[in-house]
Amino acid sequence: MKNNFYLVIFLLLIKTVNGQQSFTLKQAQDYAVKNNQKAKNADLDLLISEKKVKETFASGLPQVSAKGEFQNFIDIPTSVLPANTFNPAAPADELIGVQFGTKYNVTGTVQVSQLIFSGNYIVGLQAAKTYTSLSKQMQAKTSQEIRSSIANAYYTVLVLEENVKTLDSTLLKMQDILKTTKILVDNKVMEATNASQLELSVLQVENGISRVKSQTEVARSLLKMEMGVELTSKIVLTDLYSDITASAENYGEEKFMTENNIDYQLLETQYQLNELSFKNTNANYLPTLSGFFTHQRQALRNEFNFFDSNQDWFPNTLWGLSLNIPIFSSGQRAAKVSQAKLEMEKTKNTMTQLTQGLKLQMVQASSAYNSAKDVFKTQKKSITVAKEILNSTEIKYKEGVVSSMDLTQAQNQLLQAETDLTNASFELIKAKLEIDKLLNKFN
Repeated sequence: MKNNFYLVIFLLLIKTVNGQQSFTLKQAQDYAVKNNQKAKNADLDLLISEKKVKETFASGLPQVSAKGEFQNFIDIPTSVLPANTFNPAAPADELIGVQFGTKYNVTGTVQVSQLIFSGNYIVGLQAAKTYTSLSKQMQAKTSQEIRSSIANAYYTVLVLEENVKTLDSTLLKMQDILKTTKILVDNKVMEATNASQLELSVLQVENGISRVKSQTEVARSLLKMEMGVELTSKIVLTDLYSDITASAENYGEEKFMTENNIDYQLLETQYQLNELSFKNTNANYLPTLSGFFTHQRQALRNEFNFFDSNQDWFPNTLWGLSLNIPIFSSGQRAAKVSQAKLEMEKTKNTMTQLTQGLKLQMVQASSAYNSAKDVFKTQKKSITVAKEILNSTEIKYKEGVVSSMDLTQAQNQLLQAETDLTNASFELIKAKLEIDKLLNKFN
Protein backbone atom coordinates (compact mmCIF):
# COMPACT_ATOMS: atom_id res chain seq x y z
CA MET A 1 0.00 0.00 0.00
CA LYS A 2 2.82 2.38 0.91
CA ASN A 3 4.59 1.67 -2.39
CA ASN A 4 1.37 2.39 -4.29
CA PHE A 5 1.06 5.71 -2.49
CA TYR A 6 4.57 6.75 -3.52
CA LEU A 7 3.86 5.62 -7.09
CA VAL A 8 0.81 7.87 -7.28
CA ILE A 9 2.81 10.81 -5.89
CA PHE A 10 5.56 10.12 -8.41
CA LEU A 11 3.12 10.07 -11.34
CA LEU A 12 1.51 13.31 -10.15
CA LEU A 13 4.91 14.97 -9.91
CA ILE A 14 5.75 13.87 -13.44
CA LYS A 15 2.48 15.27 -14.66
CA THR A 16 3.11 18.55 -12.88
CA VAL A 17 6.64 18.87 -14.19
CA ASN A 18 5.61 18.17 -17.75
CA GLY A 19 2.68 20.58 -17.44
CA GLN A 20 0.56 18.05 -19.30
CA GLN A 21 -3.16 17.46 -18.81
CA SER A 22 -5.17 14.47 -19.96
CA PHE A 23 -8.81 14.74 -21.01
CA THR A 24 -11.56 12.40 -22.03
CA LEU A 25 -14.22 14.04 -24.19
CA LYS A 26 -16.53 14.52 -21.22
CA GLN A 27 -13.73 15.98 -19.11
CA ALA A 28 -12.85 18.38 -21.93
CA GLN A 29 -16.50 19.42 -22.22
CA ASP A 30 -16.88 19.90 -18.45
CA TYR A 31 -13.67 21.92 -18.36
CA ALA A 32 -14.86 24.12 -21.22
CA VAL A 33 -18.24 24.76 -19.61
CA LYS A 34 -16.40 26.19 -16.58
CA ASN A 35 -13.61 28.05 -18.37
CA ASN A 36 -14.91 29.08 -21.79
CA GLN A 37 -15.56 32.85 -21.91
CA LYS A 38 -19.03 32.41 -23.42
CA ALA A 39 -19.94 30.06 -20.57
CA LYS A 40 -18.68 32.58 -18.01
CA ASN A 41 -20.81 35.32 -19.57
CA ALA A 42 -23.85 33.01 -19.54
CA ASP A 43 -23.28 32.44 -15.82
CA LEU A 44 -23.04 36.19 -15.26
CA ASP A 45 -26.27 36.75 -17.22
CA LEU A 46 -28.01 34.28 -14.92
CA LEU A 47 -26.70 36.11 -11.83
CA ILE A 48 -27.87 39.41 -13.31
CA SER A 49 -31.37 38.01 -13.86
CA GLU A 50 -31.50 36.77 -10.26
CA LYS A 51 -30.50 40.24 -9.03
CA LYS A 52 -33.21 41.68 -11.29
CA VAL A 53 -35.81 39.55 -9.48
CA LYS A 54 -34.58 40.91 -6.15
CA GLU A 55 -34.66 44.46 -7.50
CA THR A 56 -38.24 44.08 -8.72
CA PHE A 57 -39.37 42.46 -5.48
CA ALA A 58 -37.72 45.18 -3.38
CA SER A 59 -39.54 47.93 -5.29
CA GLY A 60 -42.79 46.82 -3.61
CA LEU A 61 -41.32 46.86 -0.10
CA PRO A 62 -41.14 49.90 2.21
CA GLN A 63 -38.88 52.62 0.87
CA VAL A 64 -37.20 54.88 3.43
CA SER A 65 -35.40 58.10 2.59
CA ALA A 66 -33.91 60.90 4.62
CA LYS A 67 -33.14 64.43 3.52
CA GLY A 68 -31.42 67.38 5.14
CA GLU A 69 -31.60 70.96 3.90
CA PHE A 70 -29.82 74.15 4.98
CA GLN A 71 -30.97 77.60 3.83
CA ASN A 72 -29.18 80.93 4.23
CA PHE A 73 -31.47 83.79 3.19
CA ILE A 74 -29.32 86.70 2.00
CA ASP A 75 -32.57 88.57 1.54
CA ILE A 76 -35.44 87.37 3.68
CA PRO A 77 -38.62 87.05 1.56
CA THR A 78 -40.92 90.06 1.81
CA SER A 79 -44.71 89.98 1.92
CA VAL A 80 -46.99 92.98 1.23
CA LEU A 81 -49.72 93.83 3.76
CA PRO A 82 -52.18 96.78 4.11
CA ALA A 83 -50.55 99.54 6.16
CA ASN A 84 -53.63 99.98 8.35
CA THR A 85 -53.01 96.51 9.76
CA PHE A 86 -50.31 98.06 11.93
CA ASN A 87 -51.38 101.75 11.74
CA PRO A 88 -55.17 102.36 11.82
CA ALA A 89 -54.62 105.93 10.65
CA ALA A 90 -52.96 104.81 7.42
CA PRO A 91 -54.91 105.13 4.15
CA ALA A 92 -56.85 102.02 3.14
CA ASP A 93 -54.95 101.58 -0.13
CA GLU A 94 -51.49 101.98 1.37
CA LEU A 95 -49.29 98.85 1.43
CA ILE A 96 -46.16 98.12 3.38
CA GLY A 97 -43.54 95.39 2.95
CA VAL A 98 -42.99 93.02 5.83
CA GLN A 99 -40.27 90.35 6.08
CA PHE A 100 -41.35 87.03 7.57
CA GLY A 101 -38.91 84.29 8.45
CA THR A 102 -35.39 83.89 9.72
CA LYS A 103 -31.99 84.21 8.12
CA TYR A 104 -30.96 80.59 8.72
CA ASN A 105 -33.21 77.54 8.31
CA VAL A 106 -32.35 73.85 8.70
CA THR A 107 -34.84 71.11 7.87
CA GLY A 108 -34.48 67.36 8.46
CA THR A 109 -37.01 65.01 6.86
CA VAL A 110 -37.58 61.24 7.07
CA GLN A 111 -40.08 59.75 4.63
CA VAL A 112 -41.45 56.21 4.41
CA SER A 113 -43.49 54.99 1.43
CA GLN A 114 -45.18 51.65 0.85
CA LEU A 115 -46.79 50.33 -2.31
CA ILE A 116 -50.16 48.84 -1.37
CA PHE A 117 -51.55 47.79 -4.74
CA SER A 118 -50.15 47.91 -8.28
CA GLY A 119 -51.06 45.56 -11.11
CA ASN A 120 -47.79 46.40 -12.85
CA TYR A 121 -45.84 45.35 -9.76
CA ILE A 122 -47.57 41.94 -9.58
CA VAL A 123 -46.97 41.26 -13.27
CA GLY A 124 -43.43 42.63 -13.00
CA LEU A 125 -42.59 40.03 -10.35
CA GLN A 126 -43.84 37.23 -12.60
CA ALA A 127 -41.91 38.64 -15.56
CA ALA A 128 -38.69 38.90 -13.55
CA LYS A 129 -38.94 35.25 -12.49
CA THR A 130 -39.70 34.19 -16.07
CA TYR A 131 -36.71 36.21 -17.24
CA THR A 132 -34.58 34.19 -14.84
CA SER A 133 -35.96 31.00 -16.40
CA LEU A 134 -35.03 32.39 -19.81
CA SER A 135 -31.50 33.12 -18.58
CA LYS A 136 -31.19 29.54 -17.29
CA GLN A 137 -32.27 28.23 -20.67
CA MET A 138 -29.81 30.53 -22.43
CA GLN A 139 -27.13 29.19 -20.10
CA ALA A 140 -28.15 25.64 -21.05
CA LYS A 141 -28.07 26.54 -24.75
CA THR A 142 -24.60 28.06 -24.39
CA SER A 143 -23.46 24.92 -22.56
CA GLN A 144 -24.92 22.77 -25.33
CA GLU A 145 -23.19 24.77 -28.06
CA ILE A 146 -19.87 24.63 -26.19
CA ARG A 147 -20.14 20.87 -25.61
CA SER A 148 -21.01 20.32 -29.27
CA SER A 149 -18.14 22.55 -30.40
CA ILE A 150 -15.71 20.75 -28.07
CA ALA A 151 -16.86 17.35 -29.34
CA ASN A 152 -16.30 18.43 -32.94
CA ALA A 153 -12.85 19.89 -32.17
CA TYR A 154 -11.92 16.84 -30.04
CA TYR A 155 -12.87 14.43 -32.82
CA THR A 156 -11.04 16.53 -35.40
CA VAL A 157 -7.79 16.12 -33.46
CA LEU A 158 -8.39 12.37 -33.10
CA VAL A 159 -9.12 11.87 -36.80
CA LEU A 160 -5.96 13.76 -37.77
CA GLU A 161 -3.96 11.65 -35.30
CA GLU A 162 -5.53 8.57 -36.89
CA ASN A 163 -4.42 9.78 -40.31
CA VAL A 164 -0.88 10.21 -38.97
CA LYS A 165 -0.95 6.63 -37.67
CA THR A 166 -2.10 5.39 -41.07
CA LEU A 167 0.64 7.32 -42.85
CA ASP A 168 3.27 6.14 -40.34
CA SER A 169 2.24 2.52 -40.87
CA THR A 170 2.35 2.94 -44.64
CA LEU A 171 5.73 4.65 -44.41
CA LEU A 172 7.23 1.75 -42.42
CA LYS A 173 6.01 -0.78 -44.97
CA MET A 174 7.30 1.27 -47.87
CA GLN A 175 10.67 1.81 -46.20
CA ASP A 176 10.94 -1.95 -45.60
CA ILE A 177 10.16 -2.72 -49.25
CA LEU A 178 12.58 0.01 -50.37
CA LYS A 179 15.31 -1.53 -48.26
CA THR A 180 14.66 -4.95 -49.80
CA THR A 181 14.52 -3.43 -53.29
CA LYS A 182 17.87 -1.70 -52.84
CA ILE A 183 19.43 -5.04 -51.89
CA LEU A 184 17.96 -6.61 -55.03
CA VAL A 185 19.23 -3.68 -57.12
CA ASP A 186 22.70 -4.06 -55.62
CA ASN A 187 22.59 -7.77 -56.57
CA LYS A 188 21.54 -6.85 -60.12
CA VAL A 189 18.21 -8.64 -59.67
CA MET A 190 16.16 -5.45 -60.22
CA GLU A 191 16.65 -2.22 -62.06
CA ALA A 192 17.60 0.90 -60.17
CA THR A 193 14.47 2.68 -61.39
CA ASN A 194 12.37 0.42 -59.14
CA ALA A 195 14.23 1.71 -56.07
CA SER A 196 14.00 5.30 -57.31
CA GLN A 197 10.26 4.98 -57.81
CA LEU A 198 9.79 3.60 -54.30
CA GLU A 199 12.06 6.23 -52.81
CA LEU A 200 9.95 8.96 -54.42
CA SER A 201 6.82 7.41 -52.91
CA VAL A 202 8.50 7.32 -49.48
CA LEU A 203 9.32 11.02 -49.73
CA GLN A 204 5.72 11.83 -50.70
CA VAL A 205 4.40 9.95 -47.67
CA GLU A 206 6.91 11.72 -45.39
CA ASN A 207 5.67 15.07 -46.73
CA GLY A 208 2.11 13.94 -46.12
CA ILE A 209 2.95 13.05 -42.51
CA SER A 210 4.55 16.44 -41.93
CA ARG A 211 1.53 18.21 -43.40
CA VAL A 212 -1.03 16.25 -41.34
CA LYS A 213 1.02 16.73 -38.13
CA SER A 214 0.95 20.47 -38.73
CA GLN A 215 -2.84 20.33 -39.21
CA THR A 216 -3.11 18.32 -36.00
CA GLU A 217 -1.29 20.98 -33.99
CA VAL A 218 -3.56 23.68 -35.38
CA ALA A 219 -6.64 21.59 -34.52
CA ARG A 220 -5.27 20.95 -31.03
CA SER A 221 -4.72 24.69 -30.51
CA LEU A 222 -8.29 25.36 -31.60
CA LEU A 223 -9.52 22.77 -29.09
CA LYS A 224 -7.48 24.38 -26.30
CA MET A 225 -8.88 27.80 -27.16
CA GLU A 226 -12.45 26.45 -27.10
CA MET A 227 -11.77 24.77 -23.76
CA GLY A 228 -10.23 27.87 -22.21
CA VAL A 229 -6.82 26.23 -21.84
CA GLU A 230 -3.63 28.22 -22.35
CA LEU A 231 -2.34 27.64 -25.88
CA THR A 232 1.14 26.91 -24.49
CA SER A 233 -0.20 24.09 -22.31
CA LYS A 234 0.13 20.48 -23.37
CA ILE A 235 -2.99 18.31 -23.47
CA VAL A 236 -3.48 14.63 -24.20
CA LEU A 237 -6.76 13.21 -25.51
CA THR A 238 -7.41 9.83 -23.88
CA ASP A 239 -10.58 8.67 -25.67
CA LEU A 240 -9.91 6.03 -28.32
CA TYR A 241 -11.01 6.89 -31.84
CA SER A 242 -11.96 3.27 -32.47
CA ASP A 243 -14.35 3.30 -29.48
CA ILE A 244 -15.94 6.54 -30.63
CA THR A 245 -16.40 5.20 -34.15
CA ALA A 246 -17.94 1.97 -32.85
CA SER A 247 -20.34 3.97 -30.70
CA ALA A 248 -21.38 6.10 -33.67
CA GLU A 249 -21.82 3.04 -35.90
CA ASN A 250 -24.06 1.27 -33.36
CA TYR A 251 -26.11 4.35 -32.61
CA GLY A 252 -29.79 3.64 -32.17
CA GLU A 253 -32.13 6.42 -33.27
CA GLU A 254 -34.51 7.84 -30.68
CA LYS A 255 -37.92 9.44 -31.02
CA PHE A 256 -37.61 13.17 -31.63
CA MET A 257 -39.70 15.37 -29.31
CA THR A 258 -39.84 19.01 -30.38
CA GLU A 259 -40.55 20.21 -26.85
CA ASN A 260 -37.23 18.73 -25.67
CA ASN A 261 -35.24 20.91 -28.05
CA ILE A 262 -33.58 23.87 -26.34
CA ASP A 263 -34.48 26.33 -29.12
CA TYR A 264 -38.15 25.40 -28.82
CA GLN A 265 -37.98 25.74 -25.03
CA LEU A 266 -36.51 29.23 -25.44
CA LEU A 267 -39.40 30.23 -27.69
CA GLU A 268 -41.89 28.84 -25.19
CA THR A 269 -40.39 31.04 -22.49
CA GLN A 270 -40.40 34.00 -24.87
CA TYR A 271 -44.12 33.40 -25.42
CA GLN A 272 -44.64 33.45 -21.65
CA LEU A 273 -42.84 36.80 -21.51
CA ASN A 274 -45.11 38.09 -24.30
CA GLU A 275 -48.14 37.00 -22.28
CA LEU A 276 -46.83 38.83 -19.24
CA SER A 277 -46.17 41.90 -21.34
CA PHE A 278 -49.82 41.72 -22.46
CA LYS A 279 -50.95 41.46 -18.83
CA ASN A 280 -48.68 44.34 -17.86
CA THR A 281 -50.17 46.64 -20.48
CA ASN A 282 -53.65 45.66 -19.33
CA ALA A 283 -52.60 46.46 -15.76
CA ASN A 284 -52.20 50.08 -16.83
CA TYR A 285 -55.99 50.34 -16.62
CA LEU A 286 -55.91 49.51 -12.89
CA PRO A 287 -55.46 52.09 -10.11
CA THR A 288 -52.29 52.27 -8.04
CA LEU A 289 -52.50 52.75 -4.27
CA SER A 290 -49.59 53.62 -2.00
CA GLY A 291 -49.17 54.93 1.52
CA PHE A 292 -46.67 57.38 2.94
CA PHE A 293 -45.44 58.70 6.29
CA THR A 294 -43.35 61.83 6.71
CA HIS A 295 -41.71 63.29 9.81
CA GLN A 296 -39.95 66.63 9.61
CA ARG A 297 -38.12 68.81 12.12
CA GLN A 298 -37.19 72.39 11.36
CA ALA A 299 -34.90 74.90 13.04
CA LEU A 300 -35.40 78.62 12.34
CA ARG A 301 -32.58 80.92 13.47
CA ASN A 302 -31.36 84.45 12.97
CA GLU A 303 -27.96 83.26 14.21
CA PHE A 304 -25.98 80.20 13.25
CA ASN A 305 -26.52 78.30 16.51
CA PHE A 306 -28.00 75.02 15.31
CA PHE A 307 -25.86 73.03 17.72
CA ASP A 308 -27.31 74.84 20.74
CA SER A 309 -29.46 72.25 22.55
CA ASN A 310 -31.49 74.98 24.26
CA GLN A 311 -32.92 76.16 20.97
CA ASP A 312 -36.17 74.70 19.60
CA TRP A 313 -36.67 72.35 16.66
CA PHE A 314 -40.24 72.43 15.37
CA PRO A 315 -41.80 69.08 14.35
CA ASN A 316 -44.11 68.35 11.44
CA THR A 317 -45.52 64.80 11.09
CA LEU A 318 -48.08 63.41 8.66
CA TRP A 319 -49.20 60.25 6.93
CA GLY A 320 -51.50 59.63 4.02
CA LEU A 321 -52.61 57.57 1.06
CA SER A 322 -52.04 58.24 -2.62
CA LEU A 323 -54.48 56.80 -5.17
CA ASN A 324 -53.75 57.13 -8.87
CA ILE A 325 -56.71 56.25 -11.13
CA PRO A 326 -56.09 56.19 -14.89
CA ILE A 327 -59.13 57.64 -16.68
CA PHE A 328 -58.36 58.67 -20.25
CA SER A 329 -55.16 58.33 -22.30
CA SER A 330 -56.46 59.17 -25.80
CA GLY A 331 -56.08 55.54 -26.90
CA GLN A 332 -52.42 55.09 -25.90
CA ARG A 333 -53.13 52.24 -23.48
CA ALA A 334 -55.39 50.49 -25.97
CA ALA A 335 -52.70 50.73 -28.66
CA LYS A 336 -50.10 49.24 -26.31
CA VAL A 337 -52.42 46.35 -25.44
CA SER A 338 -52.96 45.65 -29.14
CA GLN A 339 -49.22 45.70 -29.79
CA ALA A 340 -48.58 43.22 -26.95
CA LYS A 341 -51.29 40.91 -28.31
CA LEU A 342 -49.78 41.04 -31.81
CA GLU A 343 -46.35 40.19 -30.38
CA MET A 344 -47.90 37.07 -28.85
CA GLU A 345 -49.28 36.05 -32.24
CA LYS A 346 -45.89 36.60 -33.87
CA THR A 347 -44.16 34.37 -31.31
CA LYS A 348 -46.84 31.71 -31.78
CA ASN A 349 -46.24 31.76 -35.53
CA THR A 350 -42.49 31.51 -34.97
CA MET A 351 -43.04 28.48 -32.71
CA THR A 352 -45.07 26.76 -35.44
CA GLN A 353 -42.37 27.55 -37.99
CA LEU A 354 -39.63 26.31 -35.66
CA THR A 355 -41.52 23.06 -35.00
CA GLN A 356 -41.65 22.30 -38.72
CA GLY A 357 -38.04 23.38 -39.17
CA LEU A 358 -36.81 21.14 -36.36
CA LYS A 359 -38.69 18.16 -37.75
CA LEU A 360 -37.11 18.82 -41.15
CA GLN A 361 -33.66 19.13 -39.56
CA MET A 362 -34.20 15.79 -37.82
CA VAL A 363 -35.18 14.14 -41.09
CA GLN A 364 -32.09 15.59 -42.78
CA ALA A 365 -29.83 14.60 -39.87
CA SER A 366 -31.17 11.05 -39.84
CA SER A 367 -30.75 10.78 -43.61
CA ALA A 368 -27.18 12.13 -43.36
CA TYR A 369 -26.41 9.63 -40.60
CA ASN A 370 -27.76 6.64 -42.53
CA SER A 371 -25.90 7.75 -45.64
CA ALA A 372 -22.65 8.18 -43.65
CA LYS A 373 -23.16 4.77 -42.09
CA ASP A 374 -23.56 3.14 -45.53
CA VAL A 375 -20.44 4.88 -46.82
CA PHE A 376 -18.51 3.75 -43.72
CA LYS A 377 -19.52 0.12 -44.26
CA THR A 378 -18.53 0.34 -47.92
CA GLN A 379 -15.16 1.84 -47.04
CA LYS A 380 -14.46 -1.00 -44.61
CA LYS A 381 -14.99 -3.46 -47.47
CA SER A 382 -12.72 -1.34 -49.66
CA ILE A 383 -9.94 -1.75 -47.09
CA THR A 384 -10.22 -5.55 -47.32
CA VAL A 385 -10.10 -5.46 -51.12
CA ALA A 386 -7.19 -2.99 -51.19
CA LYS A 387 -5.19 -5.16 -48.76
CA GLU A 388 -5.76 -8.26 -50.91
CA ILE A 389 -4.62 -6.36 -53.99
CA LEU A 390 -1.50 -5.08 -52.20
CA ASN A 391 -0.60 -8.51 -50.82
CA SER A 392 -0.94 -10.05 -54.27
CA THR A 393 1.06 -7.22 -55.87
CA GLU A 394 3.86 -7.54 -53.28
CA ILE A 395 4.21 -11.24 -54.04
CA LYS A 396 4.33 -10.54 -57.79
CA TYR A 397 6.78 -7.71 -57.22
CA LYS A 398 9.18 -9.95 -55.31
CA GLU A 399 8.87 -12.49 -58.12
CA GLY A 400 9.68 -9.79 -60.66
CA VAL A 401 6.32 -10.10 -62.41
CA VAL A 402 5.22 -6.47 -61.79
CA SER A 403 7.16 -3.23 -61.55
CA SER A 404 7.61 -0.89 -58.61
CA MET A 405 5.12 1.40 -60.31
CA ASP A 406 2.43 -1.26 -59.93
CA LEU A 407 3.44 -1.84 -56.31
CA THR A 408 3.34 1.89 -55.59
CA GLN A 409 -0.10 2.13 -57.14
CA ALA A 410 -1.37 -0.73 -54.99
CA GLN A 411 0.10 0.89 -51.87
CA ASN A 412 -1.47 4.23 -52.76
CA GLN A 413 -4.82 2.50 -53.26
CA LEU A 414 -4.63 1.02 -49.76
CA LEU A 415 -3.48 4.31 -48.28
CA GLN A 416 -6.34 6.12 -49.99
CA ALA A 417 -8.82 3.48 -48.81
CA GLU A 418 -7.58 3.80 -45.22
CA THR A 419 -7.76 7.60 -45.41
CA ASP A 420 -11.24 7.42 -46.90
CA LEU A 421 -12.30 5.07 -44.10
CA THR A 422 -11.06 7.50 -41.47
CA ASN A 423 -12.83 10.38 -43.18
CA ALA A 424 -16.00 8.29 -43.51
CA SER A 425 -15.90 7.48 -39.81
CA PHE A 426 -15.49 11.19 -39.06
CA GLU A 427 -18.53 12.02 -41.18
CA LEU A 428 -20.44 9.30 -39.32
CA ILE A 429 -19.45 10.78 -35.97
CA LYS A 430 -20.41 14.31 -37.06
CA ALA A 431 -23.78 13.06 -38.29
CA LYS A 432 -24.39 11.51 -34.88
CA LEU A 433 -23.39 14.79 -33.22
CA GLU A 434 -26.05 16.66 -35.19
CA ILE A 435 -28.71 14.21 -34.03
CA ASP A 436 -27.52 14.46 -30.43
CA LYS A 437 -27.72 18.24 -30.63
CA LEU A 438 -31.31 18.13 -31.92
CA LEU A 439 -32.19 15.67 -29.14
CA ASN A 440 -30.74 18.06 -26.57
CA LYS A 441 -28.23 15.46 -25.34
CA PHE A 442 -25.43 17.87 -24.54
CA ASN A 443 -26.99 19.19 -21.32
